[in-house]
Amino acid sequence: MLWRSGEDCEWCLSRGILLLLALLLAACGEVSTDLQIETERIVAGVDLNQLFAPPTAQEQQQVLDEWAMRDVAARNVQEVARASLALGGVPVTLQILQHTVLGQRHVGAVVIPDSLQASAPVLVWLHGGDAGVRLETDVWPLADSLDLGRFVLVIPAFRGEALVYQGLTFPTEGMQNPWDGDVDDALALLNVALARVPMADSGRVGVFGQDRGATVALLMAVRDARIQTAIGVAGLTDFFGAFMQQVVEEALQGTIRPVPGLAAFNERVLVPLRDGTLSMAEARLALLRRSPAWFADRLPVGQWHHGRQDPVIPAAEAERLASVRLASFQVYLYENGAHELTSLPGSLERIRALLDELVGTMP
Repeated sequence: MLWRSGEDCEWCLSRGILLLLALLLAACGEVSTDLQIETERIVAGVDLNQLFAPPTAQEQQQVLDEWAMRDVAARNVQEVARASLALGGVPVTLQILQHTVLGQRHVGAVVIPDSLQASAPVLVWLHGGDAGVRLETDVWPLADSLDLGRFVLVIPAFRGEALVYQGLTFPTEGMQNPWDGDVDDALALLNVALARVPMADSGRVGVFGQDRGATVALLMAVRDARIQTAIGVAGLTDFFGAFMQQVVEEALQGTIRPVPGLAAFNERVLVPLRDGTLSMAEARLALLRRSPAWFADRLPVGQWHHGRQDPVIPAAEAERLASVRLASFQVYLYENGAHELTSLPGSLERIRALLDELVGTMP
């Protein structure tokens, strides 16, 4: 057995006694199926058993308290571009806005139907991937199937990325902070839209995201009670789960899987943890801030869609969310579905039906 020095000696002695007891019981033919010897998991100097132990109620409250203190106000708001176009057959005005969040420049798009005569629901569109948001390829293709022309659309580019429209690139400042910082950026742009668009109805706000954006959508809904509807497709739900444990172990050993957001998360959290500049306690909170499943009781009405054949993020992430058994939040699994929304038959119809309810909900 591996002996330790100093303060760990008592721990090692206790483990040795348990192991000896197990051997004696086996020799007597009285092996207990309840006795388990925990396998040590140290990777690159990081104790994975300690890192991935289930979050405590105190840690959960600590995260909630921190979120409540976050400054998501957008300042120095400026319109940097404007365009007129048709979205789902509806004439709309596209505004690209620049603003500062915590002293850094961020950008995002707000799309406003031209014919608004009354208040309209707001839909925050949260992109997937790591390459920023490209309006023509990320949003416009679903305009018809989801009837997006009836919403005030809020489309943030996350920090360290860019928003691209018709070949024009609008960059943001700062280092990427996947999932956690993404929520701050999206909430800041939502606040901008609600302040600048008189017809934007703060009583009817929905969020929709895919892969990385799906996790952001749920975290936004957990953090902001104004959000009435949350929809996610093929994202992560629990950074303490088996999939992320495997992904993190590989990352600590130098292999980064092509999971959207993981490369930046590795540089921001895992490398400092491995190098000793980030404490175990801080790393655990970083995982928890990205794990909506641990705050699922705060979710509003919503849907989650996931393919069982997803090669990027396994369907176990959806099953983890389903295990919470929230009556108002539906999890749909598609037997032959892959990662893309278009591979999940019937998903667009289900999403549109839920968006219909948001449109019909009056404050």
